[in-house]
Amino acid sequence: MNRQLLFLERILYGDGITPFNIVFVVKIAGAISHENLRNALTKVQAKHPLLRSGIKTDDKKMPHFFINDKVPEIPIRIIERRHNDNWIEASKEAWANVFDTQNGPMMSITWVRSPATSELLMSLHHCMCDGGAAMLLIREILDLLDNPEKEIGQHTAFTTIQDIVPPEILHGRKQLFKAGINGAVVRFALSAASAFISPGKTVKFNRKADYLISWKFSKADSSALFKACSAAGVTVNTALCVAFLSAFREVRGAAAHNKVTCPVDIRKFVENIRKDTMFSFGLALTLSMEKDPSMSFWHKTRLLQKKVTEKMAGMNPYDFLMTLENAHSTVDKMRKVLTYGKVGNDLMFSNLGKLDIPRHFNTFDIETIYSPSVIGPFANPTTIITSTFDNQIDFTFISNDGLLPYSDALSIKDSAIALLQRETAPIAEAVLS
Repeated sequence: MNRQLLFLERILYGDGITPFNIVFVVKIAGAISHENLRNALTKVQAKHPLLRSGIKTDDKKMPHFFINDKVPEIPIRIIERRHNDNWIEASKEAWANVFDTQNGPMMSITWVRSPATSELLMSLHHCMCDGGAAMLLIREILDLLDNPEKEIGQHTAFTTIQDIVPPEILHGRKQLFKAGINGAVVRFALSAASAFISPGKTVKFNRKADYLISWKFSKADSSALFKACSAAGVTVNTALCVAFLSAFREVRGAAAHNKVTCPVDIRKFVENIRKDTMFSFGLALTLSMEKDPSMSFWHKTRLLQKKVTEKMAGMNPYDFLMTLENAHSTVDKMRKVLTYGKVGNDLMFSNLGKLDIPRHFNTFDIETIYSPSVIGPFANPTTIITSTFDNQIDFTFISNDGLLPYSDALSIKDSAIALLQRETAPIAEAVLS
């Protein structure tokens, strides 16, 4: 059983030997056993075909996922826990891990262990997993750690484009014609863009200069932001975009681009992608805020929210998927543009929202969940990811010192925090009064 990688899966897969990993970290209070962890990983690997898969290339150089009947078990690496930030160094090591993509599995666990407290780091190759899929795996692993006898079912096949796109669209004459025309436009644009890029003249980042900054809002600050956004009629995601774009402009000045790219969960648009199914990519919005310095934070946020609503309403995931499936011949050009092209945005920003994971289990407690981190070979690795657990917003800020100096990243963080605290307190107090 095998299936060809979709266009964007191929972008994330790359050359098969360059890491592009997504890492999730859960801090557990209480004792967990190696036996129960191994049992949990065995069951999730049995459930999800992608965790039993490798990638092989056919005679046309097209990569395919295939079920490897002799796939090794998901490896567990154990590190003795010596301080609270061991998980950060372990995450950096997980970013650099090169999976055996030919044979699998493309997932590993690092257990930062002590008798009373542990961090579990789950690392996966991004070509088979996005944030939503990873949170599904975390929940399944925690449930099985707590109850080793639990059954989680089994998926018998990969999710293919035939599973995702309704047949009347996938085979419709008008849709096929439109996808062919749009695919030709994409191929032309990528060919033109890549022709002006010379990888040899591009400064490559020292991957040892990648960094991770982690922080949390207090429960009071998190609640204030939630209430203020509700009162203003905007989403938390939009308010955070404005805060970070403002912070980039304040710190970076003329070097700031006033652009943020936000991934959008494709599951919101495609009901055939089940919530318990692994999938690796979504849609995306590129957003800019108003530059007028006299305009208030909330006025900018409401204007940006209007743009977001309009863009979301115009999204067509089926056109998107079918267009890219007509552009496979230019996948190398797309990777060239993304890897060596001129940086045009400040950051990628992703908000996973409230995590559907309980704080208390029968045999242990979840002390916290850190927002995931992901880094790959592209020209701009700068990414901020947020999530909310136990009514606290958690932030992960990833970049490279060669592109965004670490000192600038700290200043951006501090500027965004100060702006949000300043702007949310009065509205939150008014709501409470």
